[in-house]
Amino acid sequence: MDRKHRENTLEAILMAEERAHGEMDDGADCADPAIGDQDIRTLVQEGLITSQGTKLALTAEGRAMAEDVTRRHRLTEVLFASLLGLDRERASELACIVEHDIRPELVDGVCTLLGHPATCPHGGPIPPGSCCKDGRTTVESQVVPLTALQPGERGRIIYIKPRDHQRLHRLTSLGVTPGLIVEMHRRHPAFCIHFDGTDLALDADVAADIHVSHMTANGADRDS
Repeated sequence: MDRKHRENTLEAILMAEERAHGEMDDGADCADPAIGDQDIRTLVQEGLITSQGTKLALTAEGRAMAEDVTRRHRLTEVLFASLLGLDRERASELACIVEHDIRPELVDGVCTLLGHPATCPHGGPIPPGSCCKDGRTTVESQVVPLTALQPGERGRIIYIKPRDHQRLHRLTSLGVTPGLIVEMHRRHPAFCIHFDGTDLALDADVAADIHVSHMTANGADRDS
């Protein structure tokens, strides 16, 4: 079993576990051959999973590896979806390609740049890294909550950090997704944003879940 297949297999086991707990949407898997009996035997022998009948479970070492590749994948998804404006499916497709080769220091740099997002565009949790745990904020100021925008200011949505999964689905159904450019219309009595000919009023706690990068008057990202 080569490294890429091992990582994809462990990632698939972790994603199946998340789906069973309702933590993420379907449709975010990397294309990879189905897990075969030999794959299971190999991973068991390597101490990465346990197998009881049809039930597979990650060991501590296997979970660490699975979370590492999942973190790389989902941070890359956020980067592609927010800064490049790709849809969720294309962002996930490209993330599957680069997740195996992105360097650890680059991963933490992307995470810090994005303000340490907690979820990917599909709603899957992003495992925290050392940069999250030590509170690194070198470039975190580039990404702020939507509530930081003043009337007339615009921002590009970088990621949404919902307090519950249903809230993410509701925002997505309204067209509020990473990459969307919004303008703050007013802040009271609710946060009212304008985008694509639509006005949307948000409660303060919902607006605080949406993180944006400030944009200049000419439409460029302020820190670009």
